[in-house]
Amino acid sequence: MRVLGDIPRLGAKRHPDRVALVFGDDKLTYAELDAAANRFAAILAANGVVAGDRVALLDENTSDFPVAVFAVLKLGAILVPLNFRYTPDELAYVVNDATPRCLLVGQGLAALAGQASAGFARPVLRIELDTSVLRTPTGAAPPEVSVDPTQIAMVMYTSGTTGFPKGVLFSHAAYLTSITAIALEGDLRETDRVLVSLPLFHNGGLNALMNPALALGACAFIAAKGFVPQTVLGWVEQHRITLTMFVPTMLAMLIASGELPRFDTSSLKKIWYGSSPITPALLEQVRTAFQAQLYQFYGMTETGMNAVLRPEHHDRWAHCTGREVFCADLRIVDAHGQDVAVGEIGEIISRQQPMGMVGYMGNERATAETIVDGWIHTGDLARNEGEGIFTVVDRKKDMLISGAENVYPKEIEVVIAELAGVLEVAVFGIPDPVYGEAVCAAIVPRGAAGLTEQEVVAWCAQRLAGYKKPKRVLFLDALPKNAAGKVLKHVLKAPFWEERERRI
Repeated sequence: MRVLGDIPRLGAKRHPDRVALVFGDDKLTYAELDAAANRFAAILAANGVVAGDRVALLDENTSDFPVAVFAVLKLGAILVPLNFRYTPDELAYVVNDATPRCLLVGQGLAALAGQASAGFARPVLRIELDTSVLRTPTGAAPPEVSVDPTQIAMVMYTSGTTGFPKGVLFSHAAYLTSITAIALEGDLRETDRVLVSLPLFHNGGLNALMNPALALGACAFIAAKGFVPQTVLGWVEQHRITLTMFVPTMLAMLIASGELPRFDTSSLKKIWYGSSPITPALLEQVRTAFQAQLYQFYGMTETGMNAVLRPEHHDRWAHCTGREVFCADLRIVDAHGQDVAVGEIGEIISRQQPMGMVGYMGNERATAETIVDGWIHTGDLARNEGEGIFTVVDRKKDMLISGAENVYPKEIEVVIAELAGVLEVAVFGIPDPVYGEAVCAAIVPRGAAGLTEQEVVAWCAQRLAGYKKPKRVLFLDALPKNAAGKVLKHVLKAPFWEERERRI
C-alpha cells in the first residue's frame, strides 16, 4: 500500500465480497467500493480534473462521501474536505483560499453551496453527488495515473479558533504512516465492526477512523450527521459494534442521557477518544459504564495522531495524555528549545518526518513559524511526567501570566467543570492593573442551576492556588464556537482588551 487510493483497490483484491461500508440500508462491498470510486473518477476526469488539481468536497456523512474521496485520490488530485457546518461566508473563504478545480456537493447542501458561491472570487465548477450516478452498473477502468506517495493527498483546514483557518498540506505517505500507527497502537483488527460517528470532513472521522478501518479490511458503519445517544447506542447493539472513536463531549452525552442501561453494549471492546481533554470524573464514569478498553489519542491537523494512552496505562497514568506512538518522535521543550526535566512544562514539538505536514498552503510565513529545523511546533503545552508520558496542560496561546505566575486555563476549567450546575466553561485572561492579567471564567449553567460568582470562586479556592482563582465569572447562555464546535476564546477576550495596544 503506497498511496491512499490503494485502500479500496487492495481491499477489492484481498476480500472483494466482504462488506466495507454500511450507511443505513446502503451497503458496499470492497469490490463495489473500488468500482464505484473508479466510475466516479472517470466522471471527474471527463469534467477536466487531472492529477494535482484540488477538488473540494462538501457533504454530510453518507456512503457517497468515501466514494468521492477515493475517486479524487485515485486520479492523483488533491482532496479538500469542507465542513458542512460552515456559514456561507466561511465556506466562501475556504473555497477562495483553496482555489479548487471543482466543488462536489452532497444532497441537501446545494442551498449552502449556492449562497456561498456569491462570495467566490472566481467561478467554480459544481458537481452534485448523485447516488444513482455513483452506483450505476456501468463499469470503468481504474485511472491510468501513477501517484507519487510524496505528493499532497489532502488539504485539511484547521478549525480557526484564533482567526482564519489555514490549509494543512499532507502527503499520501504521511497519512499512511499515521494510519499504520493508529491501527497498531489502537489494536485495530480486520474483524472489527467500526462505528464512525465523527464527521468525515474531519481528520478524526476520515483519517483516524474510517481509513484505518478500510485499510485493514474491517467494516465501517457510517453514522449520519448529528449525535443522538439513543441512536448511537442502538447502532452499537444492532450491529454489534466492536470499536469506535468519541470525543469527550460525546462520552459525556452518552453518560448523561441515562440511556445506557437500555442497550446491550457488551460487543464494544475498544473505545478510542481524544480531540480535547477529558475530566477525571468523566473518565471514571466511562470506565464504569463500558466494559471496553480505552485508548486516548493525541494529535493535531498538522501532525496526525502521534501519541496514545493505551489501556495498560489507564491505571497508573489515568489522567495523563499519553506517550508518542511507535513511529513518532516528540519532545517537550522550553523557550530556548531545550528538553524540560520531569515535572516541568514546555511546548510539544513533533518531528516533521515521517508523519507530519508539508506546510500550510500559500502561507510561507506561518509554515516557517511552525516548522523549525524539521520539527513541528504544536503550540500545546505539556508536563513531562517521565517514562515518555506527558500531560497536555493548555494551548501556549491561551496561557496567561498573572503576577509573574504562569496560569494554565485548562487546569482551572477541569476544576470548575466538576462543580454541580456547570454545563460548559472556558477560562481566559483579562487585563488587571496590578497583576497584568487576571483569571476570568465564562460559564454556561446546566439547566436552571442558580450558580453565583461567589460559589464558583469559593469552589476554586478550595482546590487551586490563590492566584488561579477567577477574579471574574461570567454566566452566558452559550459559548462562542466555530463550525467545528471549538470555543473561540479570542471572541470572549475581545471586549476586555479593546483599545489596548497589547492583548496578552
